[in-house]
Amino acid sequence: MTSPHSAVRDPRLRARRPNGRVLVASVVLILGLAVYAALAVTLGEALPDHKLLEAVYIAAAGLVWVWPAIWLVRWASRRSD
Repeated sequence: MTSPHSAVRDPRLRARRPNGRVLVASVVLILGLAVYAALAVTLGEALPDHKLLEAVYIAAAGLVWVWPAIWLVRWASRRSD
């Protein structure tokens, strides 16, 4: 019979020790998104008053930040061994 604490001995279930990349990625992501949002709003306000152009811009600006964020998260989750 196994004890309820035996799962902790399983090396696959142990929590990984966080590395410095996670902290760096978190700070860069938060600051980067704040700067990106400010730039996106500033540029969006400068667009001409055209509903289709505004809709395309909002869709594009709402998705463009995803790719750098994915790269940053992947970089942070790599092992630094």
